[in-house]
Amino acid sequence: MRLDQITFTRFIAALTVVFFHYGSQAFPLTIPYLKNVVTAGPIAVNYFYLLSGFIMAIAYYQPSNKTAFSSKQYWLARFARIYPVYLIALLLISIGKLKHPDIGTALFLNLTLLQSWIPQYALSLNSPGWSLSVEAFFYLCFPFILWVIYRSSLKKITIFALFIWLATQVTHTLLLNSDGYQAKNMLHNFIYYHPLMHINAFILGVIVGVVFKDKPEIMKVASRHSTTGIILTSITLALFIAFQENISDALGFEIALTNGQLAPLFLLFIIFLSLNRGIISRVFSHPWLVLLGEASFSLYILQRPVHGIYEKTFQKFIHLPEALHFYLYLLILVLISIASYKLFETPARRLIRSLTKGSKKAVITQTG
Repeated sequence: MRLDQITFTRFIAALTVVFFHYGSQAFPLTIPYLKNVVTAGPIAVNYFYLLSGFIMAIAYYQPSNKTAFSSKQYWLARFARIYPVYLIALLLISIGKLKHPDIGTALFLNLTLLQSWIPQYALSLNSPGWSLSVEAFFYLCFPFILWVIYRSSLKKITIFALFIWLATQVTHTLLLNSDGYQAKNMLHNFIYYHPLMHINAFILGVIVGVVFKDKPEIMKVASRHSTTGIILTSITLALFIAFQENISDALGFEIALTNGQLAPLFLLFIIFLSLNRGIISRVFSHPWLVLLGEASFSLYILQRPVHGIYEKTFQKFIHLPEALHFYLYLLILVLISIASYKLFETPARRLIRSLTKGSKKAVITQTG
């Protein structure tokens, strides 16, 4: 089973992260509500987690052949997927911080993908790498989640997943509105970057992926309304993101949409898009858009080192308006990401996976 139409959404999500970090002042992002949507990078990271869980289930859940799953081959495939480019980006950033007094600890935690577990180090060195630290924890947990799914009823697992999701939302909201919370303090880093505050999204994604494969009768009904579903969920998501501050004001307390609050809508969007066989699916499955989706991981993890190099070269010697500098940087980043995917990421992945003879190819390769 291939879901190429899903792949391009990863590029869109990664793009919002880049806009959040570097392009928030570039036109047309000066338009308030449009800015909220286009720079929704932290919320887009949560979409990555949901999509990752969904794709993992589609790729590896096989109720008719439960013994087919190999944890060793799975973990090797996951390592090969994320670590080579992650390591290159980390080393590029670290070169410029060799004299930092805490470089040793930060480098060790980043190399071992443990930085998000220690709040003060979550954003150390290559800051976007915090989400890979979280994702690595999900990859570690997935074989055990699959084992529980095989040995329990889908109803019980779904109730458990919903409980974890609800508990996370309550905990996040209470801590966000507590007296001890301040922007960028330890509590802030815990609720926004700690793996345990994001595992709810991954588990929900896995459950929905299992339902997608196990309940074709439900999916058949959903497929009839897939185009309408894509449009309605997209509009609803955009409205929630655009008017997040207004919603907080109306509720009388702060909310943040980064830890799974929008998971039901995101998952509906994923299902409708996966089932769609109309014009939206055909457009999103265009080879060039699929390529951008495949290159989205490099785009995401290389954004900071490429920006640092851009500042010391193009931006230093070429005088352009700030917005033009951003879009030139973005174009260079996209081109480098495609080159990285084609010339480094893919060959490195194949080399690492070839170390284990007889390693099975995943059903779906674009597993973010």
